[in-house]
Amino acid sequence: MTAGTAPAAGASGGSRPAAGSGGPTAGAAGNTTPPPAAGPAPEPAAQGGPESTPTTGGEESGAAQPPQSGPGAESYEATGRLGQGSQRRGHLLNAVANVEGDMVGGDKYVVLLSGKRRRLRMLSPLIAERVRFAYCAPADLPDARDALVRQRLLILRGAAGYGKTGMAVRLLLGACQGALYHLDGGVDLTCLADQLENDSGVIEPGAGFLLERPDDIGNLSRETYDKVQGALSQAGAWMVVTVAAGELADGELLSGVRDLADAPQPSEVVHAHLRWRLGERDADRLMARADVREVVAELLGDLPACRQAGELAAAMGEHFDLYGGVDLDRLREHRARLEAEDFEIWAESLPDAAARSFALALAVLNGLPQEDVAEAARSLRDRLEDDSPYLRAPGPDGRVARTKDLFDTPRRRQLHRLRAHELDQPGGEPGKLLEYKDPGYARRVIAHAWTQYEIQAEILDWLDELVVHPSEQVRVYAAAAGLGVLAAESYRNIERRVLARWARSDSAPRRTAVAYALAVACQNSWVREQAAGLVDGWYADDGHPAVRATAARVHGLGAVADHPVGELARLLAVDSVTVAVAVGYALADLVADDPDVTGSVLSMLRGRAEEHRSSRAATLAFLIVAAQVVVETKDVEPDAVVPEWPTLLHLAHRRHELRDPFVRLWRGALNESFFHDEAEQVLEQWARLAERDSELREMFRLLVGAIAHGDVRSGRILRGCADDWVRPDRIAQLPLTARVVRAQLDLEGV
Repeated sequence: MTAGTAPAAGASGGSRPAAGSGGPTAGAAGNTTPPPAAGPAPEPAAQGGPESTPTTGGEESGAAQPPQSGPGAESYEATGRLGQGSQRRGHLLNAVANVEGDMVGGDKYVVLLSGKRRRLRMLSPLIAERVRFAYCAPADLPDARDALVRQRLLILRGAAGYGKTGMAVRLLLGACQGALYHLDGGVDLTCLADQLENDSGVIEPGAGFLLERPDDIGNLSRETYDKVQGALSQAGAWMVVTVAAGELADGELLSGVRDLADAPQPSEVVHAHLRWRLGERDADRLMARADVREVVAELLGDLPACRQAGELAAAMGEHFDLYGGVDLDRLREHRARLEAEDFEIWAESLPDAAARSFALALAVLNGLPQEDVAEAARSLRDRLEDDSPYLRAPGPDGRVARTKDLFDTPRRRQLHRLRAHELDQPGGEPGKLLEYKDPGYARRVIAHAWTQYEIQAEILDWLDELVVHPSEQVRVYAAAAGLGVLAAESYRNIERRVLARWARSDSAPRRTAVAYALAVACQNSWVREQAAGLVDGWYADDGHPAVRATAARVHGLGAVADHPVGELARLLAVDSVTVAVAVGYALADLVADDPDVTGSVLSMLRGRAEEHRSSRAATLAFLIVAAQVVVETKDVEPDAVVPEWPTLLHLAHRRHELRDPFVRLWRGALNESFFHDEAEQVLEQWARLAERDSELREMFRLLVGAIAHGDVRSGRILRGCADDWVRPDRIAQLPLTARVVRAQLDLEGV
């Protein structure tokens, strides 16, 4: 950032004026007219910012009206949360990844499926775990391993039941040092080769890809095979493709094909899985029983059936864990239901309301701390358990037994039953996170509970509680992963019962929940078309600022509009602090999601700040973006002392075209009579970061010089801020930042 930015008009001489007393209006460089009377008017029902932590779960009371700016106002709260927009984006990405096809969080790894770019999905840990610990290696495994090492691309061909998928995963586990990805059968191999070549160095070395029964395998040519093989070699990656027996008759491809001629006996697969699940001692005892061996032979026969054998062993293991043995009649019933989804069998086998409540809570909050999941599970269980009055007789000791034994099932057994596990918190933070081993379970559990049982009212009441939870993570996950999946499954019902009502709510978290839910549900094109009409109605409703605030948040997530910046620009003319704050949050969401949109956002805000009707709202929106969006320094400056820098300051320092609107917006914000407290709050947050980081302090110095250059009034306001940072009675002083600010202002002659 240079100090040669075009000057703005300002007063000269005298001491520092009180912020907002005379001088230019917001954002209008060189404008010496008095501040406009127009501005966001008080909103009687809008208390707390869109992301405020509610004190109760109900609608906010209109008994005491909050101030419209300064401490206690929603505008002040919105500008007081440094980096919250970036954190919010991270929470939303993770929540959406939980329910959108097991996608990798973020957008680093992309593959072309039928010509469309989509994020990759990880190989299910359940599959990798079974193969790692319970795989029966056939005699032809070493030959296939050698072929994969030489070629990097291997095609496994065999009949059903020979364990092609198991061998493919075993080969990849042995060859790869990085992540394993499970490709969709609709992948276009030619496009995939182009993607691997173009993204060389992006896909991490050692990554592995499993492609099962690709749809276009009949069209695979030697040319395409060689292209994919070369791209894998260039990317340092590996791939195994499985195809059915009889596929790939092309003689030119046979050098890359390995036929599975050796399949393990089904009873051997069952025994191997039981050893892994129960331990060698219990597994050997169980398989030594003649009646068990007879039932296994009866249910599986002698033909190769690796998948069915693994499923049967899983059922035997679950029976043994729950009942201390194996009920052969139940085993026969299980086999009779094998034509149904394994997931359905598992979900319907959960024994009680406690287990099912925990399963649904984990599905909605998948990957969050165990305390949050447990709290949500207990809240849901209280809604689902039968609380009808009944008489309880005393036991032999004369005491009346509790109806709920809170020590009935320890967490370890509960996680095993739910096919879930615990993980350490990142960064060494104490505590555990809980998540399903198979990420695909989260969405399926939510949809199963909604469609298979008559508990829709209880689920919606429970989500209504979660979306106003004190934890922002819980709020985001409940809205996106919970309500979003339900909206995708039953849009009309959710629109009528929840979306339309919450959009008009005085509760800002509920309005935000509507936006998160639609961000997920609008992945369905039909839902997107319907939701677009709904949001258009909210957008045009000039009688209810709350619904316009909801529309703004939806546009900020890009759920229904192709050009959200333009849609948000028009809302800045609405005479409402609530709407202005929502627009600020929405623009912060856009910039956090895609920093490349920063230029259009700043340009739009500068233009709106120079218009009478939208001046104050544009200034507030700018301050919210400035406060809430940060960039991780590990990605842009590994030697930085602080973990985050303000995104706008970082980008303006590096991109010349952003500097003029950036500096002019800051001048307008500092001179704004209505939101001067918010402006000084954001400036102080940046100064606090700069106090600890010399490079950021240099950026801050250049910003101060650019703002004060030719603008005496803005310079005096900045000097007053610097004086305040080192006030003798101030506990946490900022001497280093104050020193560089004063020195720069001295150079500017202010």
